[in-house]
Amino acid sequence: MILTKLIGPSALLSGACFGVVTAQTRHVDLRLTEGTNVAAALSPDGRTIAIDLLGRIWTLPRTGGTAKVLTDEFGDARQPAWSPDGKRIAFQSYRDGTWHIWTVAADGSSLRQHTVGEFDHREPDWSRDGTSLLFSSDRSGNYDVWRQDLASGRLERLTSDPADEFGPSAGPGGSVAFVSSKPGAAGIWLRDPDGSSALWAAAEGRVAGPAISPDGRTIVYNVITTGVSQLMAAEPGEPPRLLSGAGDDVFPFRAVWTAEGSILYTSDGKLAQVRPDGTRLAPVPFDARITFDRTTYQRARRDFDGTRAEPARGIVSPTVAPDGRSYAFVALGDLWRLTAGRLERLTTDLFVETDPQFSPDGTRLVYATDRAGSMELWLRDLATGADRQLTKSGGAALPAWTPDGARIVFQVQRGLATEIHTVDVTTGETKALRTNLFGPSRATFSPDGRFVALAALRANSAKYREGRNDILIIATDGSPDRWVVPPAGRGIGARGIDGPAWSPDGKRMAFILDGLAWSQPVEPNGEPAGPPIRHSDELANSLSWTGDASHLVFQATEGLRNVALSDGTIERIPIPLTWHRSNPARIITIHAGRMWDGRADRLQTNVDIVVTGHRITAIRPHRRPAPGDSVIDATNLTVMPGLADAHAHIGYGSGEALGRTWLAYGITTVRDPASDPFAIRERREAVESGVRIGPRELATGRIFDGQRIYYGFNNAITPGAQLTAELARAAELRFDLIKTYVRLPDLLQHRIIEAAHRIGIPVSSHELYPSVAFGGDHVEHISGTSRRGYSPKMSGLSRSYQDVIGLLTASGMTLTPTMSLQGGFGWLTGRDPTILDDPRLTLAYGADYVRQLRQPVPAAFRVTPAMIASLGQTVRRVVDGGGVVIAGTDAPIIPYGLSLHTELMSYVEGGGLTPLQALRTATSAFADAMGLGRDLGSIAIGRLADFSMVDGNPLERIADARRVKLVMKNGEAFSIEQLMAGPVKRPAATPRR
Repeated sequence: MILTKLIGPSALLSGACFGVVTAQTRHVDLRLTEGTNVAAALSPDGRTIAIDLLGRIWTLPRTGGTAKVLTDEFGDARQPAWSPDGKRIAFQSYRDGTWHIWTVAADGSSLRQHTVGEFDHREPDWSRDGTSLLFSSDRSGNYDVWRQDLASGRLERLTSDPADEFGPSAGPGGSVAFVSSKPGAAGIWLRDPDGSSALWAAAEGRVAGPAISPDGRTIVYNVITTGVSQLMAAEPGEPPRLLSGAGDDVFPFRAVWTAEGSILYTSDGKLAQVRPDGTRLAPVPFDARITFDRTTYQRARRDFDGTRAEPARGIVSPTVAPDGRSYAFVALGDLWRLTAGRLERLTTDLFVETDPQFSPDGTRLVYATDRAGSMELWLRDLATGADRQLTKSGGAALPAWTPDGARIVFQVQRGLATEIHTVDVTTGETKALRTNLFGPSRATFSPDGRFVALAALRANSAKYREGRNDILIIATDGSPDRWVVPPAGRGIGARGIDGPAWSPDGKRMAFILDGLAWSQPVEPNGEPAGPPIRHSDELANSLSWTGDASHLVFQATEGLRNVALSDGTIERIPIPLTWHRSNPARIITIHAGRMWDGRADRLQTNVDIVVTGHRITAIRPHRRPAPGDSVIDATNLTVMPGLADAHAHIGYGSGEALGRTWLAYGITTVRDPASDPFAIRERREAVESGVRIGPRELATGRIFDGQRIYYGFNNAITPGAQLTAELARAAELRFDLIKTYVRLPDLLQHRIIEAAHRIGIPVSSHELYPSVAFGGDHVEHISGTSRRGYSPKMSGLSRSYQDVIGLLTASGMTLTPTMSLQGGFGWLTGRDPTILDDPRLTLAYGADYVRQLRQPVPAAFRVTPAMIASLGQTVRRVVDGGGVVIAGTDAPIIPYGLSLHTELMSYVEGGGLTPLQALRTATSAFADAMGLGRDLGSIAIGRLADFSMVDGNPLERIADARRVKLVMKNGEAFSIEQLMAGPVKRPAATPRR
């Protein structure tokens, strides 16, 4: 049951983009009777069940009934366990940004924290005598089982294998069952009181939740393999036996042995019961109520029409010359040099340039460009203007010189792995230093050239995708790598172009910490030699040194800053570059044989769409054109709104061809939920000023995350000044959204959502609850990365239950399923390999990549038809229930462009949506969700002229949506042949200086 009502005028919203407005609040009251990936525990007296529904601890009678909530929405409380005396419930909580063990009294009072510090502590259980708590923790560099004495607080490590060992369950006499991932002996292990351990039951797949019977003779546990999740039981020396039923969706948590000899566990969204002989009992029903408010706010408006000069804010990879008199950077699609306030445009072409770096003597500039077909390093002689290609690596980026100017270190991306290479500037000979890093920063050389320093992910364990950005020192002679821990034990800023910068004299290392510029004295090998010094009070990016190491230069939100180390004086370096939009001015009529407007249930036929400039000015029955009229003949085509990919990550690696790729698939808008904040502005300004062609980009900057991060574009946010500054930058650079990530505490997420809404910016995340109660706008992925190690939105069998569906349909929170990413792409291309016979794939990708796509899907990523059906059922239930689904892909994990079409096909062929419903997710529903329904997503008078013109009828056959023949973006039309032929030249507006 869902109750909604308007509460009338409430909080006033204000922001730089609009005036005071009146908000409306809708109250939601939701009854939950199923839970997705819920854990349960039974009190020792057998009278009360505790569950962790929506990350809150609830209790209900053993026989079922109304659940009472014990904890608030900020703790993300998970995996309850009762104390032997029945007085307290232990659980893991993420309240302070790290997983810790907490307990609460059975009546909800006396909340108490038991573990502290920077390490995670998970999966609590009580010793059977109640004197200690068992849990798993990554305190030792991988997950081990630990015990804490409750009287003294003393910690004891119970397991010490290099493999991850976790999921402890207390047994008689001090024995402990746990899961081990030990190679060749993975499964359930038992630790005896004397400290010895032995394998109890071998198991393949994902093993979790062991529970020892009261007599210690049997252990039940969960095993998940592709398409199967089972509750198993095992006695020593006997083969495991199956307790759950065929097709059951058993959740990966500790089951409970009841006094009457049955087993209580969670499965299929319910509290299931079974006897040790496999006899199934009726599930225990529960009824939980949650309430929250959804308040409207005024969205900041995106300007698509203004033609006045605007300052260029997309300044990418700025760097200072050794003499401190010049600066090089990328803006408006080209390479620039600024000297004494005078701008010089070094390149003027249709290609992508990025990552400029001055040679140590200041006579040359190395940079990356795709003018030879892939991103490679080129050298520019600054005196003559002559260019020379230096690398042929298939994708070079982020160059940095040795101090003697003889070599350059750079990166090459190979799938998800980053290789670090050096190249001899004279001979072009390359040498690999490392081949298996994950998204490191730009490297920097020591003065003697013996060491390379960069920011890299230092994982906390192999079990979860998370860690810290520490400084990695690589010896060029092959000696072992070394890690340098930043000050205060916190990771340095986002990786990419912000990584550490070694001063030319070798005495200091500069880095970003808490968003600010710092430097620290170092030894010749990069080890710290003294306390750090802070050099900025504002957010800093792109650190570089003058040749004499007397000045440190960084990029601020506006312009550059030049810091004198002698006295801390900061010189502001403005960049006097402006641009203006290059919107077309002509009138074009499109004769559409068939037209779908993005909203209606059926096609119109024989229609003229009149485009004046970049907007639609008339839609009328077809008539004979007058002499001299400009007409696009789409008589034999279906004209529909340009498509939008609601979740894709855009970068420079594919060069200018990426813009053509999007358009060739009929995609005219892309929403990028993670990017460099200045790169998004550069791409937007380059396209809107006419330098390059490409889709509209709606984007955020770096992801707001907690102190443990994973991706290089995640930003470890500290509350206070850094958060305030990051939000101010989001407003200043006109972000279209803000994305928060999985390690961000819920308290901080709440604060970010409220602050973002005050400036008109929506917020997205992987989180559903409590984000939905805080007013979060979007949730990414049906599943997706989770700090819990499992998804609270989708089970291991790809099923979502009534709690997830109810929250989405009741709230109106937008879901981007990325169903194609989660198996749909491989499922569709496996059924029909001809999908990959698409020449458009070669625009952004080479032949080797396409060959890789044809290889069988690795076992870890395989899905069954039943899992695809479950994913599709979630999408269909949300749509049928009135929820909002928008189509996104997470490209380039799966291919740019093509993946959006497999996403739509997955909704239809895997989920049972009609083609019409699927197409709306990439057109009108997307535009409305982004607050842009008056501009995008439909064909109507006044809308922007973004169209995809396809052969066939996609309302009858969704695959026809990818049969694009012509595309119009912002009033400019391109044929597939034109896009496939090579870079497309547009009349560009001359940048104003």
